[in-house]
Amino acid sequence: MISKERIFFLVDTILSRFENEKIPIKDRKKVRSILIKGFTDEMKFFETIDAEAREKISRMRKTIPEGSGEWTALYEKFFDEEFKKRTRL
Repeated sequence: MISKERIFFLVDTILSRFENEKIPIKDRKKVRSILIKGFTDEMKFFETIDAEAREKISRMRKTIPEGSGEWTALYEKFFDEEFKKRTRL
């Protein structure tokens, strides 16, 4: 979904913003590492949900072409169900 380079860019942008706003950071490397891990974990979480939603669609008796209105509606429904199930919202 999102590349490592994009994650690094976002993290560096956040850290630059902290500096611009004069927010003190004791250990920049540690904070950078924590932010990278957070973004990476979130992406893995959403990739898992994406894979589950796609799997549910592929297991249906009727073949539904990806990108069609029906496929999109089912994908959103299954994605939302999995998200709610995993986050307990």
